[in-house]
Amino acid sequence: MNARNKWRLASMMGLLYAVQGAWWPLFTVHLRELGVSGRERGWLFATMAIAAILSPLGFGRIADRFLPAERMLALIYALGAAMLLLPALGIAHAFVPMFALFLAYWLLTVPGLGLSNAIALRNLDQPREDFGSVRLWGTVGWMAVGWVVSFVMFARGSGDSYKGAFEAFWVAALLSIALAIFSLFLPRTPPLEIRDNRRPRFDFAGSLSMLKQPAVAIYVVAALGINLTNPFVYQVMPSYLNDLGLPRSWIAASLTLGQILEIAGLFFLTKLIGRFGFRGTLAIGALAWTIRFGSLALGPPIWLAVGGTLLHGVGIACFTVGGQIYLDRQAPLARRAGAQALNVVVTTGIGSLLGNLLAGEIVVRAKGDYRLVFAVPFLVDLAMLGLIVVFFRPENRRSETDKTYQTTKFRPFSTETITTT
Repeated sequence: MNARNKWRLASMMGLLYAVQGAWWPLFTVHLRELGVSGRERGWLFATMAIAAILSPLGFGRIADRFLPAERMLALIYALGAAMLLLPALGIAHAFVPMFALFLAYWLLTVPGLGLSNAIALRNLDQPREDFGSVRLWGTVGWMAVGWVVSFVMFARGSGDSYKGAFEAFWVAALLSIALAIFSLFLPRTPPLEIRDNRRPRFDFAGSLSMLKQPAVAIYVVAALGINLTNPFVYQVMPSYLNDLGLPRSWIAASLTLGQILEIAGLFFLTKLIGRFGFRGTLAIGALAWTIRFGSLALGPPIWLAVGGTLLHGVGIACFTVGGQIYLDRQAPLARRAGAQALNVVVTTGIGSLLGNLLAGEIVVRAKGDYRLVFAVPFLVDLAMLGLIVVFFRPENRRSETDKTYQTTKFRPFSTETITTT
C-alpha cells in the first residue's frame, strides 16, 4: 500500500473523531445553559449508548451487503451534518425534540465509527501492524478540534456568555461536511459479501459462550463497572470545571489533556502487556480512573482538577483498548467480531447507558455538592480495581486468531466494531 493511501486513511480518522470532539465535551455545558435539568441531561447523553446497543441493526449492515463502505460513510456524515445544523441554529431546545434529534443522530453515525475501522483495516497491507498508527490520528483530530473550538469561542467573545455553546455545533457540522466529501476519495471498499463469499459469519450470540471462561466473565463485569463511571467525565466534568472558574471557552481544550497520555499509552501498550500481562495492564487503567475520581471527590484546586485529566488517557489506553486486545486474544477466529460486538454492547451500550442515567440522577440528588457526585464513580472504580487484582486470572495462551494472523491476511468480519476516544 502506498503512503498516499495510508495518509488518506489517517485523515479520515482525524476528521471523523474531530466531528464528535467538537461538540461532545461542551454538550453538558450547552444543555445546562439552555435550562435542561440534570436528569434530562443524563437521558440526552444516553442516546449514544442506546444507539450503540441497536447499532447491529444499522447502516453497517447495509454497507456489508449493498453499498461500498466509503460511499456509505459519505452518506452518513452528509446527513449527520444536516442534523448538527439544527442545534447550531438553535432549533429544538425542548427536551423531547432534542432527545429525538440526538437519538436519530447517533443511530445514524454510530455505525460510521465501525465503517471507518473496516475501511482502514481492509485497505492496509499489514492491518495488525499499521492500524494503530492510522487510528492514532483519530485521537489527534479529537485533540486538535478541542483547541479550534476554544479559539473560535474566544475570538467571538462568547467565553462568558452562558447562552449555549452553539459554536461547537457549527464547527462539528462543517467538519462533518468535509468528512462526507473527503470520504468519496477514499480507497474503494466494496461489500465483503460480494468480494469474499468465504467470509466467516458474524456470530454475536455464539460469542456469549465466551462468558463460560471465568476470566472473560470477570473482565466483562469489570468493563461494565468501569463504563458506568466514564459518563461522569463528559456529563459532569465540564460543568464542574466551569463552576471552579475555568472560562467556558477553554473547557474543550482542557479536556484534550487526557489524549496526551492516551497517545503515549497506545504507543507503548504492546510493551506494557508484555511486561505486566493483561491483569497488570487492566489494573493500571482501573487504578488511573480510581485516582482521578478519588482526587475530584476531595475537592481539589482548579489546577489539579484540570491536570488530573491526564489520567483519563491512561485509563482509556490500558483498560479500554487493553480490554479489546484481551478479548481478541481469547476469541476463536470465527467469533472475533462477535467478541468485539459483545464488548461494545457491554461498554459503549449497557455500561454507558446506565452510567449516563446514574450520573444525571446523582447530580440531581447531590444538589451541587460535586464531592458527593465524584465519590460514586470513585467507589465503583475502586471495587472494579479490587475485582481485577484479586479475581482476574487470564489464561496465557495464544488463540486461534493469533495463529491465523501468521498465515493469512487479516480481514474484518464486521463493520460494527466501535472504538471511542
